[in-house]
Amino acid sequence: MELDPRQAAAQVSRALQIASADAARSVVQVESFRRSRGRLRKILDGSGVVIDASGLVVTNHHVITGATAFRVVFTSGERCDAELLGSDESTDLAVLRVNDDRDFQPMALRTDLPPVGELVLAVGNPLSLGHTVTLGVVNGHGRNNLDIAEYENYIQTDAAINPGNSGGPLVDVQGRAVGITVAVGLASNGDEGLAFAIPASIVRKVVDEIEAHGRVRRAYLGVGTYSRWEVQRSLRADREAGYTGESSVKVRSVYPDTPASDAGVREGDILLAVGDRKLTDSQSFTNSLIEGTPEENTTLRLWRAGRVLNLSAVLTER
Repeated sequence: MELDPRQAAAQVSRALQIASADAARSVVQVESFRRSRGRLRKILDGSGVVIDASGLVVTNHHVITGATAFRVVFTSGERCDAELLGSDESTDLAVLRVNDDRDFQPMALRTDLPPVGELVLAVGNPLSLGHTVTLGVVNGHGRNNLDIAEYENYIQTDAAINPGNSGGPLVDVQGRAVGITVAVGLASNGDEGLAFAIPASIVRKVVDEIEAHGRVRRAYLGVGTYSRWEVQRSLRADREAGYTGESSVKVRSVYPDTPASDAGVREGDILLAVGDRKLTDSQSFTNSLIEGTPEENTTLRLWRAGRVLNLSAVLTER
């Protein structure tokens, strides 16, 4: 029996209502304060999401920058003090712990990328209006070169995101966070019909690192590469020699006593992949190291003088 279109629409609407209600139990307003003249003064309102039953809250690094005290506000209106466990400017993420013994309702992190076209909700506290839900779809993956953060591998969405949404989740219809939204870096710092979220897989890695080490350890290879403005001119000779690959990550210099020098990387090599992380440009190379782990045994795939080589390397900590 064919489903009536109105019934199908009602079912979708009901699913979104349930996801919104679930999100309301996990999403908080994050208030950041700094002491001035003996008083705590609020410097920024943002959003956050509880991701652990112990009271861990993820938000954006730029929401807590410069602050010395923090408070989260639940949709019920209850306020609780929070402490900063750690933050990571490279990914624009921070982790707070709420100082309260309440029964927290954490939101699950969905670490696989949602397909383009999937319905998503942006949940947060835009413009300090209070708990707000906007609807959109996933527009694309791997968005970068936006000058928002060092690590840029964003999910793009058309769900409306404005200042104050920063640190809130991008939620699927199952009520899981597929990413953490950012509301900085756009020309107007506001809704322009497109917005970005940090994938939940990176959020999970940052949270685990901060819980384990109090900071995020970064992998290091030990090479300098040509900037995106210089590399095309440098690649001309390689193209003439038969290079047809997509990667424009060309090694300008190899630093001594580093994983790259130990592995045998040379100036002029074109890096194609770090482990299973395929490279296309300088941003993807930066991302490959941020996604990597110190002491990781990996394979460097590169192009040199007409040949593709695989070199073994052990990454160190930056």
